[in-house]
Amino acid sequence: MSVFKGEKLKIEITGGSHNEEIKLVAEGFPTVKYDESSLKSFLKRRMPTAELYSTQRREEDEPIFVKGLDNGLIGGLIEVIIKNNDVKKSDYNALYAKPRPSHSDLAAFYKDGTLDFSGGGRFSGRMTAPLCVAGYLAKTALKSYGIEIGSYISSVGNVFGKSYKTDEITYSEIENNEGFPSLSNGQNMLDKIAIARAEKDSIGATAECIIFNLPKGVGDNLFGGIENKISNLIFAIPGVKGIEFGRGFEISELFGSEANDEIYIKSGEILTKTNNSGGINGGISNGMNVNFRVAFRPTPSIGKTQNTVDLEKTENTTIEICGRHDACFAVRALPAVESAAAIAILDIMLYENRLK
Repeated sequence: MSVFKGEKLKIEITGGSHNEEIKLVAEGFPTVKYDESSLKSFLKRRMPTAELYSTQRREEDEPIFVKGLDNGLIGGLIEVIIKNNDVKKSDYNALYAKPRPSHSDLAAFYKDGTLDFSGGGRFSGRMTAPLCVAGYLAKTALKSYGIEIGSYISSVGNVFGKSYKTDEITYSEIENNEGFPSLSNGQNMLDKIAIARAEKDSIGATAECIIFNLPKGVGDNLFGGIENKISNLIFAIPGVKGIEFGRGFEISELFGSEANDEIYIKSGEILTKTNNSGGINGGISNGMNVNFRVAFRPTPSIGKTQNTVDLEKTENTTIEICGRHDACFAVRALPAVESAAAIAILDIMLYENRLK
């Protein structure tokens, strides 16, 4: 079981990629109207597809509400299960006691002595399915107050697309985008993924997320900062290796005169001329869009021959990973990124009594 305990929200996720089911238990969420088609559409973005960047595993990700759904409303103690229907443990028979490089396998062995590395277990990206159910509830609650959250792929390998760092991006632009979920250069990104897959390899990517219409003054200093809360949940997504807000690491290369967001008044509203700070100062929202960028590592499960060890025989060996794996799992992780941001922001706003 993995547990998130916020100021007001509590989320428990249990199960594993090859278990019979995975499960969400959530408490503290505001009551929202249940829109089955909208929830399924959100989860579909995370589901495996026929696209070349995706695993060929086929799961319907049908959320079954055991508790919390009543007369078209979701609230109170919420319990949801999602069945694992397309499990092929045999794909991992040859990997028994042989940890996959850069996967969680070796760390899991150090933690609890496990030698069965089938599917990644509780460390699998499959565990983001219940996270996305909770995220959908959070997004729905925030949307009723005009707060919208959207994400997109900003780069695949060394192929870059539109970014909030250099371009003006609206929520409608993100929401109405069809096909590959970048805002530009999508075909070149797909070509990069195709090369990786053809070579039995994988490729890393970055995702950007923007929180629109967040009220001014949300959050707090130090441990209560927006960056802290979002980062905590973002790193619950398998494969995340970095996060930056606004200009992020680039800001360390600038003079203060270049990095500072100068303040002015327009039509009676206080604004900043730039948004290098990502909409946050001192952990508190300043009225500009909150934006951040997430780095996803390449999928560690690849078909190329790699060096590892046999933990039973205590000897060096090599492996070639078969089975079904994403060539670029960042693409399907976008709803998980939005979910993490939504849960963090909702928890802060509930704690600050900003939602009535």
